[in-house]
Amino acid sequence: MLVQIDYELQFDAPFHFGTGVATGLIDRTVIRDSDNFLYVPASTFKGVLREHCEHLCRFYLPNVQIASPHDSYETLKQFGTAPTLISRIFGSPLYPGGLRFNDARQAKEDLKTYKETQTSVSTQVRIDRVTRTAVDEALYTSEFGAHYLIFEGTIKGQLDCVPIESLTVTTYDKQVLTPTYSLLLLLAGLLMIERLGGNKSTGKGQCHCSITKVLLDRHACTEEEWQSWIERLEVLSNYQLNARGGQT
Repeated sequence: MLVQIDYELQFDAPFHFGTGVATGLIDRTVIRDSDNFLYVPASTFKGVLREHCEHLCRFYLPNVQIASPHDSYETLKQFGTAPTLISRIFGSPLYPGGLRFNDARQAKEDLKTYKETQTSVSTQVRIDRVTRTAVDEALYTSEFGAHYLIFEGTIKGQLDCVPIESLTVTTYDKQVLTPTYSLLLLLAGLLMIERLGGNKSTGKGQCHCSITKVLLDRHACTEEEWQSWIERLEVLSNYQLNARGGQT
């Protein structure tokens, strides 16, 4: 199944996607593109999304072992079995993923408006967790993205999985749309995103993710249709049973 999901990230608090590079008096700078605009790196977004999808998998499929993408030994244990829902979405050493996660960037109409007011600077001090006092010579300055920025991103590609026939809908133009287990998990994971970037323990990076478009095999799916699938999230618990005789 060809899938395209467009989403929008609205930050409710300052955020920090670090470069690891100091500039002038700023010790921790935020990442920018070649035109000096802030963006949300696809790798960061994908990692957080994967974490939420794994939480859902552990809840609805408690008997399924989810191997770390960096643990080759655990991955080899799954050789010869149907791919997990996580592997179908994000790939694994045994099952290359077919989805592409793009960097989330600001809307074109916002670029000129916010170019000069994209960031703020905050001076902080590292605290010793044991003594709860400031660490000697640990004063540093961090750069943060403005909380009112909005970013738009896209996930698209091939997402093969077992269809959920009970959730089939027919659109106004007589197109039949049937979600798969992996698509349902991906949609639910997107809606769970609420924090991104560094300094989350101090309240930074609060955000919410909104799905703005869903295309299945180039056919548009309305919000009412994919929302109705989300309301039936409990069907994920049937994946193991149906995967044995379904597409692998």
